Amino acid sequence: MEKKFIRCAVYTRKSCEDGLEQEFNSLDAQRLAGENFVASQIHENWRLVSKHYDDGGFSGGNMNRPALKELFEDIKAGLIDMVVVYKIDRLSRSLFDFSKIVELFDKYNVSFVSVTQSFNTSTSSGKLMLNILLSFAQYERELSSERIRDKFAASLKKGMWMGGVPPLGYACKDRKLIIDEKEAKIVKFIYDKFLQTESYLEIAGILNAAGYRTRPRNENTSGKKFEPKAILRILRNPYYKGCVVHKENVYPGEHEAIIEESVWNQVQEIFKKHEKPGQKEHKTTTPSFLKGLVYCGTCNVLMRKTCSNKRGLQYRYYTCSNHLRYKSCEASQHTIPAEIIEKRVVEEIVRILKSPEVVMGINRLAERRNDVAKADLMTAIKNLNDVWGYLYQAEQRKIIHMLINKIVMQENGVKIDLNLEGFDSLIMRLI
Repeated sequence: MEKKFIRCAVYTRKSCEDGLEQEFNSLDAQRLAGENFVASQIHENWRLVSKHYDDGGFSGGNMNRPALKELFEDIKAGLIDMVVVYKIDRLSRSLFDFSKIVELFDKYNVSFVSVTQSFNTSTSSGKLMLNILLSFAQYERELSSERIRDKFAASLKKGMWMGGVPPLGYACKDRKLIIDEKEAKIVKFIYDKFLQTESYLEIAGILNAAGYRTRPRNENTSGKKFEPKAILRILRNPYYKGCVVHKENVYPGEHEAIIEESVWNQVQEIFKKHEKPGQKEHKTTTPSFLKGLVYCGTCNVLMRKTCSNKRGLQYRYYTCSNHLRYKSCEASQHTIPAEIIEKRVVEEIVRILKSPEVVMGINRLAERRNDVAKADLMTAIKNLNDVWGYLYQAEQRKIIHMLINKIVMQENGVKIDLNLEGFDSLIMRLI
């Protein structure tokens, strides 16, 4: 009986792209070794598939590789019986990923072999050897990562620019930061103006009104308006005083400073002055029963509960989320005392409970529910009016969330979007 052919696929990988442009590169060498190994097993009916599975410039630390994905698809389609690699780490350098690969191979009855590492995964000793080899492969990968991180940190300690998008006011030339005079004028203006106004929100408005825009991402796009958050980043960035930063550590940089260190320090002192314990926002454990309902009428975003401590007393507020994220908010009041909003909403709820809308709702509900008398519904509403002021805040919050969809803080007052179905549910609970 003729033996069945074992279809063999050679998989090759190289972590970096250096040298791939050569006529005979690392991938070619791996493939040649794999093809020769398959040819040596021709007596076992091994046959090489014509398709190439080559990943040039892809790390073995993950499985996000096009040729490897294509290999998996062909395995699932039943086109491959054996995978040949030059070394196991060409397939994967991660124990976790390799376990997934082995699981896939077992599921589709596919074997694999390393040209330079002889082992048999059908025995317990072979599996142990495989795990040892993979452990060393993963160790080597992690060691390389540590070397890169250490080199990166050492370079920053020397003040070198390590790539990325240069801060506004700088350009990158020959892997060094140089001053862009046009943008540097904007940076100097921001620092000088902040010393006068102590408000980055006001500076953003001045720049935008004057027509200044941020640096375009590419030649096909235009710059955007300056957000207050961008101004804040510029005012906090030590690069402008000629330093570099690594993990909150500041080192003297090789690049020229745009802002004098004395000016930069004055700006930081202003920030410290505005961050005194009595003025800094704190998280509050006091419940805000309008949480999730209050929206800024200008930005149409949620207003979040905030808190500040002054002289031992805690004060609660609702603040526009855009303002908290240092984004533009054109409302005249970004922050409103919680008591003012909550009192206004409670008054509105009490008014609504006595209003014609509720009477209409009761009539509508009485028509739908033959088992409930209209008089009982009116009694339930009266009882709620009488006891509202004595309810716990949690109970008031529950009722308010039942009756209201949305509360919008507008410049000329408060707009409340009612939930009519909530009225029906509430009335039925009170009967």
